[in-house]
Amino acid sequence: MVKDVPSAEAPRSLKRLLDPLTGLLGVPVAVNTNPGMPVWPDPGAEAHAILHREFPERGPCPWLAPDLPLDEAHTRKSVCPLGLAVERFPLVLRDGRPGELIVGPYFTNPADRQALFGRSRAADAALHVLPCLLPQRRGLIEHFYREFAAFAGSAARAGAAKEQFLANMSHELRTPLNGIMGMLSLLLQSEGDGRRRQFLELAMNASNQLLGVINALLDLNGIASGRLVLAEELFEPRRMLSELFAMCAEDAASRGLAFQAAVADDVPVQLVGDPQRLRQVLLNLIHNALKYTEHGGLDVAVTMAPTQSARSDAAKLLFTVRDTGIGIAPDRQEAIFDHFAIGEPFLGKRYAQAGLGLGIARDIVEKMGGRLRVESELGQGSTFTFTAELRRPCVECPTPTTNETAHPTGGGGAVIVHAEDDPVAQLLVRRILEDRGYVPISVDSCEGLFDILGSRPVDMVLMDVTMPGLCGLESTRRIRRGESGAAADIPVVGLSGSATPEDRRQGLLAGMTDYIAKPVTRFELLAVVQRALAGRPFRAA
Repeated sequence: MVKDVPSAEAPRSLKRLLDPLTGLLGVPVAVNTNPGMPVWPDPGAEAHAILHREFPERGPCPWLAPDLPLDEAHTRKSVCPLGLAVERFPLVLRDGRPGELIVGPYFTNPADRQALFGRSRAADAALHVLPCLLPQRRGLIEHFYREFAAFAGSAARAGAAKEQFLANMSHELRTPLNGIMGMLSLLLQSEGDGRRRQFLELAMNASNQLLGVINALLDLNGIASGRLVLAEELFEPRRMLSELFAMCAEDAASRGLAFQAAVADDVPVQLVGDPQRLRQVLLNLIHNALKYTEHGGLDVAVTMAPTQSARSDAAKLLFTVRDTGIGIAPDRQEAIFDHFAIGEPFLGKRYAQAGLGLGIARDIVEKMGGRLRVESELGQGSTFTFTAELRRPCVECPTPTTNETAHPTGGGGAVIVHAEDDPVAQLLVRRILEDRGYVPISVDSCEGLFDILGSRPVDMVLMDVTMPGLCGLESTRRIRRGESGAAADIPVVGLSGSATPEDRRQGLLAGMTDYIAKPVTRFELLAVVQRALAGRPFRAA
């Protein structure tokens, strides 16, 4: 039996690599990504514990002590009072961290195993799980370990190179895509001719599909390497949902569909969790519903659900997305959650997709302690539901005041400096901000940004994170240290083609007020700008 250690989330592909050893020797095998902990493969660990319970006269086993540190004597081979052995071999994991290949427990002497039969049915069942590995076959373990360690080391280097390649390609793709989608959105705002508008909408749809594939591939890579880590942030679910629903309502209206959304009154004002991932899952379900609905519309509901958590501050949200679309055949309702699964045969499908979104959404929901389900009938629509375990804050922060929406529809002349070396991105942001009544100033470097901050009043900074010369992260740190000439608490929002959670975390750690991944939509940019400026008096332009 092969087991992937849950707490460390070793790559699933290791299971397939370990299967040959398990089949050859019949010995439990695991990969442990936390070598300091006494982790064993199942079902060997359970069988071992049962035998010690059934044979207390043999004495306690040090392996069963809670939180047992593994010293040098336990690193390779240890024998318990029952005659069982466990071997641990060092490994280099995919991300370069140290790990272990664990083999056992198993008996080394057939007589030791045979002597334990007949005590009880539970003991006999456990003994059938634990094999006996004869000394002459012991060399197979060493041989397999050498081969496996060499392969694991190569996989680690290849995996690191692949992740770096995907990260670089994501940034390089997002920057031009930001310009393409931005210019299309500006043209759509001013284009009234039916035929030309149709062409622009088709180009925008294709761009959105490409963006979805880029995002999905990055997420899938992070999930496969066990690096999907959820943030622990204080956020306001009602505000986050309100912004998301407003954007989706615009999308639905453009398709001639109805859109209704409701948040239950008992949903807390503030919660602690990962709002970006929560938004990602919900947005994926809504976009899918819009894609597969030609007539009628969508209903979205967010309510509180009972929680089984022992934590007193636990809060479980239930999200429901119901559509009147084409529906899903019964035999496809489980398969659609597999990675690369699609709802229709590939050659005949009418709706472009890569088959990644629902599989990734399921992984994220499970990471949040919830479940993603679907109920559907062909021709009658679908209902997707998912739950997410969040936390209530220990001390609730003050509820936002009305000052935060003092300028809901106009910029009020707020001066915003945009540091960006891409002229297309400069033009896009400038047009979006000017249309809303802000006063944008464009500079092509962080050095130019500091010249502006030191020479005139500014209300906010929009900054590309990766620019020639001084980078956006270091510029933010200098602003926060009061070295820019502007107020140290001036809002600073990062704009970047680097879109991983770690990129966002680094931006926030540097002191950024918020962080947006390119390509940025008009609605998202204006929502973030308004939120960053909320409650702050605007300076005269």
